[in-house]
Amino acid sequence: MQGGQGRAKAVLAALLGAAFIGLSPIAIRISEVGPEATNFWRFALALPVLALWALLARPSPRLGQTGWLLFAGVLFGVEVSLWGAAVVHTTVANATLLANLTPVFAAAFGWLLFRERLSAAILGAIGVALCGTALLGFARASAGEGPAHSLQEGLFGDALGFSAAIGYAGYLMVVRALGKQVGVGALMFWATLSAAGVALGASALLHEQLVPRSPRGWAILAGLGLVVQVGGQGLIAYGVARLPIAASTVLLWMQPLVAALLSWMMFKEALTPLALLGAALILTGVFVVQRARA
Repeated sequence: MQGGQGRAKAVLAALLGAAFIGLSPIAIRISEVGPEATNFWRFALALPVLALWALLARPSPRLGQTGWLLFAGVLFGVEVSLWGAAVVHTTVANATLLANLTPVFAAAFGWLLFRERLSAAILGAIGVALCGTALLGFARASAGEGPAHSLQEGLFGDALGFSAAIGYAGYLMVVRALGKQVGVGALMFWATLSAAGVALGASALLHEQLVPRSPRGWAILAGLGLVVQVGGQGLIAYGVARLPIAASTVLLWMQPLVAALLSWMMFKEALTPLALLGAALILTGVFVVQRARA
């Protein structure tokens, strides 16, 4: 009975966490500051809570492990920066779905760095996911959806979303290597600290406005920091650690689903039948890759 209850809690945590993460591209679109500045505040406002969590978390990281966690945060900051930029150049659905190609790149990194064998199933699934990527970009360009003012800008946004998945794959490789040796609170604090530095640097480089103009602007940033970064990432870390990898992959689809639904309701970014087919191919490919690697 307890095992069933524990599994149910893990499923609920993963679903709710993914739904919270799905709010982040919407917040970037409606934020009063630029996308990189928005990401900086997402991290910075979460740090006090994460610092307290890190103090209570056991086991604490050693010096060398802290260095790796800071490096993981740099990769995470690069991923979020690329994704945040993608959201303002292409549709929310495209940016989010393309950034969720992470398992494809994780499989490629495993082959390159650790000589992991790529089975026929994994290679076929990667091909399916990449076909879905091409369809998704073609469907957006054909329908003229999203904030892009030209075909080139839309393709640039799609490329940014695609590239974001590479950074997140590297982040996950470090986190999974240390996840059982370091407490979740400490892991999230050190990674978030260096991610905040990356986002602040990107914001300064792009000369973005850093401080919001109104209480509403601050409320959006506080929601990102507390609901998305602390709540969403924390619930996902809890749920995914207690579920089979293939099951957690399916549950985390809640993130692009929530993002796509909200972007359709708020920004009129509807998914055409061709875009839905592309999304289905991406999600199918990702699922097969994860299941085969598990």
